[in-house]
Amino acid sequence: MIRPADNEPKWLEFYHQHIAPFWADSVEHIYLDAADGLRLFYAYHKVSDTAPLLVISTGRIEAAIKYQEVIWELAQQGISCAVIDHRGQGLSGRMTKNSHQGHVADFRDFIDDFSVFMNDIDERFPKASRYALGHSMGGAILSWACCEQDFKFKHLFLTAPMFGIRTAGIPAAIARAIAGAGRWLNETIAPDNPWYFLGMKDYIAIPFAENVLTHSEQRYQVFREAYESEPRVKLGGPTFAWLHEALTTCKQLQGMGSQLKVTATLFNAGADVVVSKKAQQRFANSAGANVEFCSIKGAKHELMMESDVYRQPIMDSIYARLKSSDAQ
Repeated sequence: MIRPADNEPKWLEFYHQHIAPFWADSVEHIYLDAADGLRLFYAYHKVSDTAPLLVISTGRIEAAIKYQEVIWELAQQGISCAVIDHRGQGLSGRMTKNSHQGHVADFRDFIDDFSVFMNDIDERFPKASRYALGHSMGGAILSWACCEQDFKFKHLFLTAPMFGIRTAGIPAAIARAIAGAGRWLNETIAPDNPWYFLGMKDYIAIPFAENVLTHSEQRYQVFREAYESEPRVKLGGPTFAWLHEALTTCKQLQGMGSQLKVTATLFNAGADVVVSKKAQQRFANSAGANVEFCSIKGAKHELMMESDVYRQPIMDSIYARLKSSDAQ
């Protein structure tokens, strides 16, 4: 089945006629209990017991529902897929009274949750050769997890991984100190009521013309449509705690590449204004030959929902890697 290019008028019609029904009819929805009892959600499609599997670790504000096209596209290539909603976002449980707050008390919880997720994957996909993709925050989570444990992945694909956050010209150390001070004050005055970081607020649907995520207007439209159809996945800005944890984790990860227990391809988005290229390079350099660094010139942050000219080389790289590895 040939999908139109994302800049063709028929792309949106194709999406609603083929991809959305595939999500509704052929994708399973699973709920798990994290170690602390929080509910975790993930979605998967199994092509067959022996088909290769791509596990996806999503970025901040993301949800499995946003990956409908990716899951459908992988299925056309004979590849199974499973996508996790990390705690505090998507259809997974929240740790705040306000479900729009992007919050986590300890970044370590993401790593523990990923292990719970992979234990369930072991049971559902015991015969599949497995690979993983981590986007942005999900790339940081996946990389940290794979520095500590061997999940038997044959290869990782890191798309615009969050190894450093662009902080509007403020040095990372100062940004981390500001977030830490705000967190301390928050936890001292109102420990049960996490505060948004300065200037952050509840979910707002940003117009395409103002977005910094993608050049693809139609992919951006279906992303927003998906979030309107499932309001529970809407997420606003981060809390002081989330940002402090994220900045601290980024600093640690930049030197952890040598501990990575699997090879990886790191795709840098050349026009990214969300995460730091220099931080990505530091991680890749610390990993040596284990990480291949590839920059997609001109691409914005959301590589999996970018225009085809930026996105397709990544998808082709995934297909080539999976097919060559599984043919051996």
